[in-house]
Amino acid sequence: MSDLDGAKRAFTVSFSYFFHCQGTLDNTFPIAPVSAKVNSKYHLGGRLSALLAMRPELWCDVCCNLSLDIAREAELTPDFNHRHKKSGYQISRFETGYQIDCQCQFIKESKSSGCDFCRFLDGVIDAFIPNQTSHEDSMSLYLSVDRTYIYFLPSNPDTIHGRTNFQGAVDIYRRTDSVLGQSKSAYAHIPILPDIKLPDSKESFNYLKTCLKICTETHDSCKQILSSPPRRLIHIGPSGDGLARLYETFDKFQEPYVALSYCWGKSNVLKTESSNIQSLMQGFSLEKLPTAVQDAAHITQKLGLNYLWVDALCIVQDSKMDWEEQSAKMCSIYKEAYLTIIASSSNAANVSFLNHCIRPLTFQYSVPGEPNIILAARAECKNGHHFDSFAGIGNPVLPDPTISRGWTLQESILPTRAISYSTDELQWHCRSTRSCECEHIPNAQQSGIMLAGQSQPEILRQWDKIVRIYTQRQLTYPEDKFPAISGISQLVHNQTGWQYLAGLWKDHLIYQLLWERHSFHPFFEDTDTSIPSKYRAPSFSWASVECPIITLTAGPNVPEEDAILHEDARLVNSDILLSGLDPFGRVEPGSSLTMEGRLMQDVELRGPTDNIYANYNVLLGGRDLTFEADIQLETFCLTGSNGLLKRSARRSNRNADQGPIELENGTMNTDGTGTQYFLFLGASPSNHNVYERLGMFMMGSNPEEGYDGLDFSGIPVQKIILF
Repeated sequence: MSDLDGAKRAFTVSFSYFFHCQGTLDNTFPIAPVSAKVNSKYHLGGRLSALLAMRPELWCDVCCNLSLDIAREAELTPDFNHRHKKSGYQISRFETGYQIDCQCQFIKESKSSGCDFCRFLDGVIDAFIPNQTSHEDSMSLYLSVDRTYIYFLPSNPDTIHGRTNFQGAVDIYRRTDSVLGQSKSAYAHIPILPDIKLPDSKESFNYLKTCLKICTETHDSCKQILSSPPRRLIHIGPSGDGLARLYETFDKFQEPYVALSYCWGKSNVLKTESSNIQSLMQGFSLEKLPTAVQDAAHITQKLGLNYLWVDALCIVQDSKMDWEEQSAKMCSIYKEAYLTIIASSSNAANVSFLNHCIRPLTFQYSVPGEPNIILAARAECKNGHHFDSFAGIGNPVLPDPTISRGWTLQESILPTRAISYSTDELQWHCRSTRSCECEHIPNAQQSGIMLAGQSQPEILRQWDKIVRIYTQRQLTYPEDKFPAISGISQLVHNQTGWQYLAGLWKDHLIYQLLWERHSFHPFFEDTDTSIPSKYRAPSFSWASVECPIITLTAGPNVPEEDAILHEDARLVNSDILLSGLDPFGRVEPGSSLTMEGRLMQDVELRGPTDNIYANYNVLLGGRDLTFEADIQLETFCLTGSNGLLKRSARRSNRNADQGPIELENGTMNTDGTGTQYFLFLGASPSNHNVYERLGMFMMGSNPEEGYDGLDFSGIPVQKIILF
């Protein structure tokens, strides 16, 4: 036997599932373009006839009068599909409407032929595509039941003379203040939307008050009982007084308060410390507060409220005990706040969110001869709860500053009700609904609120989504990885009774162990594959790595809902060493799990295969497969129980050795078509029964195609310790 015996191990922790793939057909119906001239010989019936009878003209065969009904009738018109086959114009059907693809030049030509709708669209094109390239710029016009919009994809994305062509969606609408008396107008089919005003405007504050009124008066699930008030609040004097003081509450305190979620930034801001707490309790000028906090105080006063909670002032920042006590109460602090203000557009405490002057680009058009009709086009709101973090590298949308920070995630999920001053608009959410000034639905990828009525599977899926989003965010202090999400962890525990184990849930542990590094996240081209500088979590927890992660339900390989899941390992004991008072907070080195399962030896690992990601080749079951480690690996030698030297691997700050690494691995037996999951583990240098997680591995099986799953039925079950 060689003195280098296989000591590297992959321990089975997982299960297989059986599934089938069901394809879908994308049915589109291309329709050739017609000329921009009006042709009156085509019969238009029913509701469409009534609509067209309102104008002497019929319909424009380029823009279809921005009408879904006309687009539908056009498709049914004889020979319509064959009119302009080679012109670069196409109309196609999708589930809820029609899509018209054409060159912007078509709109200009149709405008010249007398189409008022194309005259408006031409103005939109000039406003959003200022650097036009003749016959090359194109657009897609979408006409659906609940929305009309254009998608611009300009040929020239460069900035010329300070003007940049817009790329993305532009909503077409009628302004809400110009719709009276228009029920018989030829423009009555165009959707009605409100304008988006600046955040400190009367209209924006009225939007907030309306949302609050509806929520507090009609939402049963948003009813509140103030049972555990924050230890301290800022008492704000009457409007115009300009004074505030730090106020210590008492057990029976029942006054409503506003909470603020914001980015501290790098600026030196006023905060409560042991040296100034008495002075702050005596009173201070509001002008001493950072600008974002002053904004929150201003809104609090306008709402007629007297108390504001701000972490920098309501937690003694240089007291470890006070910090731990109050950070452990984040769940109740935000849940019981009458309103949480999220300063989403502000990247630092000294940056105002009320004076934020950026709003989506908007074009307005007064219809000739119709002085009371104003059409508008507005760039789609893409931030806040509309933000798509998976839009891809090169996505022109920069996220709100709060979307990139770790602490602010739970500060947006925990509140009973919250108003977000996003980069583009005001956005509201409470435990009953979400809304925003642009009136579009939120992006499904954004985290929602965990409601008391949700089933445990729903809560588990929501938790997985939250972890995926959370690991995309940054923390000023990496050791805050658990504290910054402890409020959400406490909420999940309160609703389910599950036991928390360093970021995982004991009641679903095998499933929870199957997280993996998200190598190709669009906003993390250079995924950090080195070990964090300070210990913050055991290796089996997703919090032990400094990169985005995905889970089984929040990644690309989500099982079918009716998949049969078989576990082939079990938890024997857990020993999580807390470093403070918060049971969902920081943990100490030495935290571990004792597991029982099967191990297999002599699995060969080679790599890494590239210099960017911690990818390795593994020879398993006669197949050469790719294994993505959690972070970069390095080899080391240890003495086994038989006294011989063995080679294993461990997490490393540097690239792994290029030579072969002997592994012990484990998984489970499966039949038919399925997927096997298992963990790769590295042996401890001091105790060969203690292991460190190196990564999660997934292996498919399909006997009909010539590759089977691995059979571990002959391998004995044994206990190991994961640290």
